[in-house]
Amino acid sequence: MTENNKVQKFGMTKAQVGLLIGLAILAVILIVAIAGLFLSRKGIGFSRPPATQPVALSTPTMIVIPTFTPTQTPTPVPYEERIPEGWIQFKTELIEIWLPSNFKLADANKLAKDARQRYEEMGLQELIDYTEQSEAIVDLVVADEESGSALYRTISSVGYQPLKEASLDIFIDKELSKLPSMMLLVDRKKVQVGSSEATRLVYEMRQGNIYANELIYVFLDGSTVWSVGYYAEINEFYQQLPIFEQSIQTFRMAR
Repeated sequence: MTENNKVQKFGMTKAQVGLLIGLAILAVILIVAIAGLFLSRKGIGFSRPPATQPVALSTPTMIVIPTFTPTQTPTPVPYEERIPEGWIQFKTELIEIWLPSNFKLADANKLAKDARQRYEEMGLQELIDYTEQSEAIVDLVVADEESGSALYRTISSVGYQPLKEASLDIFIDKELSKLPSMMLLVDRKKVQVGSSEATRLVYEMRQGNIYANELIYVFLDGSTVWSVGYYAEINEFYQQLPIFEQSIQTFRMAR
């Protein structure tokens, strides 16, 4: 045997040792290749952490609960406290109302007759027709015995009639459509009278060379329309307007 073929280590020749080393290197390469293939199929990587899908975080919606402020209803003044000192009561079987002591009960028929005669002398047939077509029933008429410089006395009257329309507003609209040309509506609004709602109407009118105003409050009591009126010549009307507005607060159904 030559020197090159002698066993160097572990009883193997150099050629055998070289072959064994070559097989070992080939085995390592195969193991690395198979491991890489396996890891790539599983989707596993070591260079970076697995990607995660971003999760959208919902922002809570703030719900604001509205705050409701209740409508303040004025507390009605006790009836007795609405009556000024020194005033007198006018009462029928149906209603009552208070006025200063200078007002006295008046004869409604006589006042109507006198008014018609005056309108005829002035040639105010339109006003006569308007007055006579009214369906209202007069329940009370009082007159001021101290009407000052006025040619005609200041008058307050209360009347009623059944409601035939669908609402009080429709009734008032219908009545306003009948106004004669010498009467002009200058104000209309809702007001509170005691614990009841009323419609306040103010008219201006001309009767020949006489100018007058009338303030009327219209109420609805069940199916009955009530009207409380205050009539005065223009020079007296605005002087007595505060009295009229106090008087209406004393109007009520008889108890």
